[in-house]
Amino acid sequence: MNCFSTIFLLATLSRFGTALQSNIAEEPQSLTDTICAGRPRTQCDVELDVPPVCATTSAGIDPSCPIVLYLHGSGGSNRWFARTTSVHDIGYIGIYPQGEGGWNTGPKDSNNCSWDDFDCANDSDEGSFIAAIISEARSQGATGNVYAIGNSNGAALAHRLAANAGSLLPIKGIVTKVTQLLASPERSGPGALNYNQPGRGSPAVSVLSVMGTDDGLIPYDGGSSAVFGGDETFQLMSALDSMSSWANHNGCNGRSVVDPNHTTDQGTGQATKYDYTAGCPSGVILEHYAVHGGGHNAGGATIDDQEVDYVLAYDFIERVEGGFNGGSPVAAPVSSPVASPTDDVCINDSTWAGKFNSAHTCDYVAESPPTRCGWENADGVEANEACPEACNDDCSSPPVSSPVAPPPTSTPVASPVASPTDDVCINNSTWAGKFNTAHTCDYVAESPPTRCGWENADGVEANEACPEACNDDCQPSVRTRRYLRMR
Repeated sequence: MNCFSTIFLLATLSRFGTALQSNIAEEPQSLTDTICAGRPRTQCDVELDVPPVCATTSAGIDPSCPIVLYLHGSGGSNRWFARTTSVHDIGYIGIYPQGEGGWNTGPKDSNNCSWDDFDCANDSDEGSFIAAIISEARSQGATGNVYAIGNSNGAALAHRLAANAGSLLPIKGIVTKVTQLLASPERSGPGALNYNQPGRGSPAVSVLSVMGTDDGLIPYDGGSSAVFGGDETFQLMSALDSMSSWANHNGCNGRSVVDPNHTTDQGTGQATKYDYTAGCPSGVILEHYAVHGGGHNAGGATIDDQEVDYVLAYDFIERVEGGFNGGSPVAAPVSSPVASPTDDVCINDSTWAGKFNSAHTCDYVAESPPTRCGWENADGVEANEACPEACNDDCSSPPVSSPVAPPPTSTPVASPVASPTDDVCINNSTWAGKFNTAHTCDYVAESPPTRCGWENADGVEANEACPEACNDDCQPSVRTRRYLRMR
């Protein structure tokens, strides 16, 4: 690094804070001494997991990766997150805090004060604790959006953090497994960030919720729970009332699209999705999966052969980051429906980057076109337009100069690199996924990265039966297998 670069970097860091340092996978950094000093916590521990792709560059550029808080359940530990979250593969900053045998979101035998003593200084103030962690991460140079993924008691804390979202708790989205919002009381536990329901002018928060309808500990239909130790003041909303509460807070119209045709490996094998997103403001995603017959382990379910941890969870974050509400974006139309694009049309804009993260270039979009081609830069230009090599199917193969060569004859070509014949590229109209007859090749085509590995009842994969969706030579495009590799 030359003298000018060094001066520039120092000036940048003095303006924006400390350069964020990366660590080796499965060897997270410790924030424990900084965060835990002076707090009434006996088990306090905080780990910070920063992949190299998320570290501040030598030029002082901040990749602004999403920051994800992973919240364990009651009696759980933060020690396994560094080995299981795959943040170094997906490109997120992981934060793994340890609770005091759980999180102080309701009555606890270990508490020194009553739940309604908001000035208590002897019990865990979870809002202040998490706010301090986020503040420290920010001071080290982590500037991306903040998310929380929680299971059971950890989901209760995720709901509370989101309900108190604001400058101290800048929560963008939450993934909550097997716990919904409290109906009462309005507040509980120490501190000011202790409200149990969203409101008071706090910002909108995207939510992905998964619950089992036969949960014996946290009732799907709401009411009291054994976790509250007999204190009837603490009452849970029903799962759907909880979603309606979030819909109302987020400015959504409250109507959901209900799809009962999802499959799962738990309960009865059926899951129903309630999607409120279409009625929400732009950029807000609100979805709930009811795992029929599922119990308190429904957070570990697979839905449509995809694990909640962390395939569906990360897909949710990617969509929130992308800023669009719906399903997979479509490729940008070319000027002529029949002509092949010219070389110029098929060249990526090397200056384009997503509006939330300068590292989200066209190369990054190419890793997951179905979820990223609809992303925009700060000027509102979509990746569909700026990144044709990833998003324009006609550009995924080298363009053919005009005039176009005549089509191949019906005689088979021996070369293994030749384009497939028309017959090879025809979908099997009788194929359907083994769990749902509606999961035809057309359904697979809506999300190839997550569905091309599905099988029918005879064990035939969509990769073989649905070439129009799954064979790049038949439908040229860049296909990602990132999420499937995490399974």
